[in-house]
Amino acid sequence: MSRRMWKAAVCGWMLWGAVTSHAAEFSVGRVDIRFADEGRKEVPLPDAAQAYGGDRSGALAVQEKLFVRDGGASETPVLILVSANSEGLGGGRGGHMTYSVECKSDEHNYREGNEGFRASFAQCLTVTPLYDGPGVIKALAPQLEGALKTEGAEMPPFYTVWSRHAISTGSFVDVRVFTVFPISAEGAAAADALPKDVPPAHVVWGRQLKDAVKSSVYSLSGRLDMPPIRLVAPPQPAAAGGG
Repeated sequence: MSRRMWKAAVCGWMLWGAVTSHAAEFSVGRVDIRFADEGRKEVPLPDAAQAYGGDRSGALAVQEKLFVRDGGASETPVLILVSANSEGLGGGRGGHMTYSVECKSDEHNYREGNEGFRASFAQCLTVTPLYDGPGVIKALAPQLEGALKTEGAEMPPFYTVWSRHAISTGSFVDVRVFTVFPISAEGAAAADALPKDVPPAHVVWGRQLKDAVKSSVYSLSGRLDMPPIRLVAPPQPAAAGGG
């Protein structure tokens, strides 16, 4: 089965039970998401309790949703997985949270954020090159693994841009974007020395996402303005024949 058929199969799964918003606005937990364009669908995922992820035991209520374009099988898959705490600024829990953070680039993946022990917040932007699709989903979105596996279909490789920000109350926002094609971004070029196969435009766009995620975490309304996603599709092969 071709990748095109995989897209058709996956879009069919995504459209089942999905909800379309014509205003390009959705909610996840305490976060109100606004997309730059309309025609998105949300695929609700089971609510869960999640460990704080900081230097304190306990868990908070988390809501998670997957967002896709309402374009059917012809739409290039861009999967946007958003999770956030469900109750207020403190996730329904009191107390002070600290974090031991290590957000460093490695040979293959670019990261920027804070580092150290007993930090009052944890922030990390991760930008990866194009990786094997099943491996990406297994590592970064295992809750989607079963649904995205279509027998006989070839899952395409994905680029990933992932931003997470958590603060001392335990509140957090986590956005993971998986895309088949590169993202185009306007703005200052990334001046950092990047790993070989990480697209510089993805770092530029990722910083826009990082700022939006941070703003949402500290906002009383939780509003998250997603930066526009503009894909760079490869040129189509010339039609056979032709004069």
